[in-house]
Amino acid sequence: MTRRLLDEAVGREIHANALADLAVRRPGDVHVPTLRVLARGQRIRAMELRGTAAALLHLQGLGGQSTSS
Repeated sequence: MTRRLLDEAVGREIHANALADLAVRRPGDVHVPTLRVLARGQRIRAMELRGTAAALLHLQGLGGQSTSS
């Protein structure tokens, strides 16, 4: 499950980069502000997915040392 989340995050980062490249290369053919919003949304979702993966690893005891009282 964690691997799938990280793969999805990487895919969203790649997609965000492609949108940004498109905005730079073809500004007359696309609505640049819309592409920027879409790219930002992809990056935010990628960060969320990475956070979820990290939380799952922590819950599984693979995320490092646990703090105990």
